[in-house]
Amino acid sequence: MPGLFVPGFGAAPGLYGGGLPTGWTELEPPAYGLTGGAVARYVDWLAGELDARGPVALGGHSFGAALAVLAAAARPDRVERLVLVAPAGLPLVKPMRASAADFVVQVCRGWYPLRQAAVGVSRVARAPRAALRLAREIYALDLRAELASLRHAGVPCTVVAAVTDTLTPTGHCRRLAELAGGEYRELTVTGGHVWFLRSPALHRRHLAL
Repeated sequence: MPGLFVPGFGAAPGLYGGGLPTGWTELEPPAYGLTGGAVARYVDWLAGELDARGPVALGGHSFGAALAVLAAAARPDRVERLVLVAPAGLPLVKPMRASAADFVVQVCRGWYPLRQAAVGVSRVARAPRAALRLAREIYALDLRAELASLRHAGVPCTVVAAVTDTLTPTGHCRRLAELAGGEYRELTVTGGHVWFLRSPALHRRHLAL
């Protein structure tokens, strides 16, 4: 089955390429300046991607996972199954400054590819107000209604969490899986919120299952 993968906030193209199964495509969301940083504009974009294709497996990381939920709730007939990796979608409590500091640490440790980190930062720098608006909207997302809608529509859903993730911790991810009526998978891996960069083969395996 073909699959589409939606990147997280600030992710540069190709960041997830090594962790995608054969037949999966990493999408490139619109620039912050084109959307004004409005989550609704990103949902419209992803719904359009689904409309342009046959039914697919739909995956996403962090904000990309929340977008997958929103688009699947709008187009349940276009989604065969969902795989949500460290998903946003319920209000986040970790301070944004702490998340930004984690990103710097990940780059310094060599977990996050320097070139792709630079691309992500430059995109934020081109439209900082829109990027900040989007970050704030992501932090406030509460998709309980959309998750219930997917459960009632019978869309299979898998949520993958890492025990080292402090942005979307295991309790957050487990609750999201419960609301979707889906499967919850908990991984003991290093790397925190970007564990897939440390364990791309494991990421690939959980998307393919």
